Order: sequence, then C-alpha cells, then structure tokens
Amino acid sequence: MAGEPHEKSFEVFREIYDVTIPDLDYYLRQIDCRDGCPVKTDGRGYMMALHAGNLLEGYKIARGPNPFASICGMICGAPCEISCRRDRLDKTLTIRAQKRYLDEWYGLGKEAHIRSLEFSFARGSTHPKPNGLKVACIGAGVASLTVAHDLLRLGYAVDVYEMMSLPGGMLVYGVPTYRLKNEVAINECQAIEHLGAKIYYNMKVGKDITLTEIQNKYDALFFGVGLWKSRALPIPGADAPDIIRGIDYLRVRCVGGNWKIGKQMIVIGGGNVAFDVARTSVRNGAKKVIMVCLESRDEQTADEFEIEDGIEEGITLVNRVGPIAVERDSEGKIFGLRVQPIYSLFDHTGRFSPKYIPDSQYVIPCDTIALAIGQEMDLSVFDGWDRKDELKIERGVIKTERETGRTSIKNVYAGGDAAFGPALFITAIRHGQDTARAIDTDLRGTQPYQEFSAEFTEISPMRDKTYLRTAWALPTMQPSKIRIHNENLVENNYTDEEAHLQANRCLQCHVSPVFDGTLCIKCNGCVDVCPCNCLKQIPVSKLNLDLGDASLRRAVDNFFGIDSASMSEEELASMGTAMLKDEDLCIRCGLCAEKCPTQAVTMDVMNYSFRWIG
Repeated sequence: MAGEPHEKSFEVFREIYDVTIPDLDYYLRQIDCRDGCPVKTDGRGYMMALHAGNLLEGYKIARGPNPFASICGMICGAPCEISCRRDRLDKTLTIRAQKRYLDEWYGLGKEAHIRSLEFSFARGSTHPKPNGLKVACIGAGVASLTVAHDLLRLGYAVDVYEMMSLPGGMLVYGVPTYRLKNEVAINECQAIEHLGAKIYYNMKVGKDITLTEIQNKYDALFFGVGLWKSRALPIPGADAPDIIRGIDYLRVRCVGGNWKIGKQMIVIGGGNVAFDVARTSVRNGAKKVIMVCLESRDEQTADEFEIEDGIEEGITLVNRVGPIAVERDSEGKIFGLRVQPIYSLFDHTGRFSPKYIPDSQYVIPCDTIALAIGQEMDLSVFDGWDRKDELKIERGVIKTERETGRTSIKNVYAGGDAAFGPALFITAIRHGQDTARAIDTDLRGTQPYQEFSAEFTEISPMRDKTYLRTAWALPTMQPSKIRIHNENLVENNYTDEEAHLQANRCLQCHVSPVFDGTLCIKCNGCVDVCPCNCLKQIPVSKLNLDLGDASLRRAVDNFFGIDSASMSEEELASMGTAMLKDEDLCIRCGLCAEKCPTQAVTMDVMNYSFRWIG
C-alpha cells in the first residue's frame, strides 16, 4: 500500500570512463585545424612559421597539400577554423586570412604559381617520365584541375575539355570579383597548364564533341562539370524569361559582362550563392535589394560573414516567408512578389515541411526577381554518349564512390559538385586528389599510401602566455559605402604586424602534456592549477577496461603487473590512479608541467613528417 514502509534495494550508480590510449595517429589528430581540412593542410604549421618570421617555410606548408592555396587564402569556407581548438576557448584562429598573407607575400602572378609547383606534396615530380596513359577531364574547375595536377606529376597525359573561354569553373564564373580576383584563379590554373595539362576551351561536351568521341581516345575519363543550372521555382510566373537565374547571372557578371536589372530587386534564396547574387546586384546598380527566404535568420545556410557583409551593404532580409507567385501588370511586367509567412520550416522528424500562416499573404514590390535556391547539373553533357544509360544518376548528381571517385562505369570517375552536390572548393580539391590516386591504382596497379613518422621532444613548460591575451581580429574591410561601388577585392590583407600577432594566437596543438606515472606522487597540483579543468585523477577501477579491443586493460595490466580481469573492484581501486585529460579543453598552457614538483608532467612537442609512397 502507498504510504507504508517497505524495503527497496537501490543499485549504486558507478561512474565509468571510456578513454583512449594515445598513439601517433591520436597525437596527429590533435592538430585540429589539420584534421578539419579536407586536404589536411597544417594551418598550425604555417601560422607558427609566419609568427617566427619564416614566411617561405610557411608558404611551403600551405601550398604543399593544395594546388589552389592562393584562392583558398581568399575564399575558402575554412572548415579548419570551424575545427580550431581555440574556438572552444574564445574565438577561432583566422587561419584563412593568414594563408592569404603568405600567398600575397610569395606572389600571386603566373610565374609565382609555376614556381610553387615544386612545393607540392603530391607523388611524382614536375618532370616525370611519360607513362603512355591518357586521361580526359570534363570541365576546368578545381576538381578536374587537381586530378590533372596530380596525374601529370606521375607521367600521365591529361586533356581538359572546358565549355568556357577561361579556366577555373566556378572560381572565375561563380565567385564575384569583390571576393576573388579572376587573375589569381586564372594564374593558378595556368600553372597547371604549364605543368602539362592541355585545355580545349570553348568546347561544350555534348554539343561540340560527344563523350563517345572523347572516351574512345583516353584510358580514363573524369567528370568535374559542376552544377551550372539554377533550380526552378514551381510558382506562377517564375518560369518566364525575365526571371533571372542566379548562376547564369553570376557567370556573366563575374567576368565583367553586362546584365541590365531594375532598381528594386528581390533575390529568392538564403545561401551563399543568393548573397553573391544580391551583393553583385548592389554593385550592378540596384537601389534596393531584398532577400526572401524560408529560413529564419539562424537557419540560413549562408556563412555568417556573408550575411553581415550583405546587411552592411544595405541588403534587406525577409526571413520565414515563402514565395507564392510573381505579380505582373497588364503588360506582363513584374511589379512584385507575393509571399506568405511560415511558422514552421521542419516537422518533428527534421524533414523539410514548411507550414504557412493562414490568410497572411502580401506583396513585396519589385521590378526584378532572381532565383538562387539551389543548383543542378546540366545533363546535356551526356547527349550523344552511347554509354549514357550505364551511368547512374541519383538525386541529380552522378552516383560516385567516396574516396575513389569511381562511378558505375569502369574507368569513368567523377568529383566535385557534380558527384556529391554543392560543397566547398577545398572539398572538390580533395575529391580530385582521391580520384587521381584511384585512377593511378586502376590503370597502373599502384597502391599509394602515406608513410608517417614522428618523434617527441621535451620542451620548456614556461610558455609565454601572451598568446592567450592576444585579441582576435579579422582583416579590415573597406567601408560599406565605398565597397558597394567596388567590384575589386573589398577585404584588406593583414599588415605585417597584424599577421604576426594573429599567428601568435595558435595554441600549438602538436604540443601536449605527457604524464609519467612512475614519478607522480598524486599531489593533485596539476589538476588544481589547470585553468580549463581538463585534468582528473580517478581510481583505475573507474576505467572501462573492456572498451573496444580491450587494449586499455592490457596497458593497465602491463603497467601494474597484474591480471585485472581476476580482481575485484576494491582490489583494482587500491592498485593506483589514472590521469585523464580532456583534449577538447586543453589549451597547451603548460601550467600543469610548471606546477609538478616531481617533473612527472612534461610538455612534449611532436615533430612529424609524412610522404606518399607507391
């Protein structure tokens, strides 16, 4: 009965810790910027070299894994900064901006990029012996040209078929010149031409030449065609010729072409491309630019800096509304966009399912409308190909095996946006590198792998703590009233002093505290002094000794000379203590090593190197 006393047994909660025993790969992964970069650029390495004044070494580190280091210094989406450990402390490192500083120091001209070919970490050399194999790349964007760069170094002959008159793909025809100078992208592409890539310009595959003709002449074929079509919007009036397609608009404007627009423009979309269209339109003479999107301000997919820069330039955001119809007058001219507010964008499962507020429609006045709600592949590239039906297309992109670029047809490969959907340039570069290795494996039977070696050296724990006090600062921008009239770069480069200071903010994640259990007296001084609470001492009995392959149990047994599997919890607890460290919190300040009275804690630097074999 309720209320009557009764006996009840309670299971005592026992805290158990899942831990990892560090190995070389573990310590390498602690360099979070490198781990977060799709091509494994060591941002820490080039920032430290920059701070030390060794700019050439810094540039070599930035260029080594990336044939498009210069463009990444200006427009990379910087996944390295998202991964950066410093972001968990206060504000992420300005890794991309420091790369730009090194790039401009080294030089952005064609000759500088040709010299930089010698710094590549890719296999082979700039003067390889021809191997007699030929590869065709469709499209001269970063994915295709990365494939070309890596295969040319191995002795392949690589031809590229490009529908435009300039190389670079979306670099040149999709990125506004206020973000990236066309000359920089073109020079970087022309360096790969100098390496040996032969580019056939103004050659639209599927029209001027068929894939059947191409495939008959080559040992392998790579699709790097990108997504050159804007998605349609299924509302009344949006399929008319006077509705601007964002990708087409940028393709013209990014190379200085004319495109007449009205004074009041609406851009439908909330991503980076939509902001490129909107900000380009401000510079193209629009007096008022309004962006309409389904997402709330926090849900927009555009980068935060794009949103902030756009607002500074006078762009008006209208969030959480859905376009209903294009409004036209009796002569068929656009006079507005009918929209309806929504109260929910996703259902309870997270599926896209906008819910509209009833009886809430209204019209936003405008005379020009642009669509930037997504991109599609132009499937006309496959016209006239006798193997078209063998190539699997899923959700509008080529079905492609990750990390190899292989498609459903032997010796036909794909990468970049056409294979995996819209993504960052640096991701497309990674696709090119992966595919080049797969092509070489399939055609020559090679088995390339990275040989990694490292050594640890003890350093002084007395680190200058100014790195913690240096304030975060982005490069300055031109004032918005000036930059809206400027179609050249609007972000300034760091000064020498600014670059030096910002590079000093690096936490140096290749340095780690190392604990010697034979010297520890369990005084807990290191735990007490840690400013981030990342250290903890616990009884051995609280470790999950059977995690994974039970290597932790073997380590404990070897250290203490015991058979832990046959011991009780009380016996294990009496054996000793384990020191746990939370890597997400550690800021490499060295205070634990400074505090330790027995030198059981040291600060060790991992010096590592790697090279491609095979």
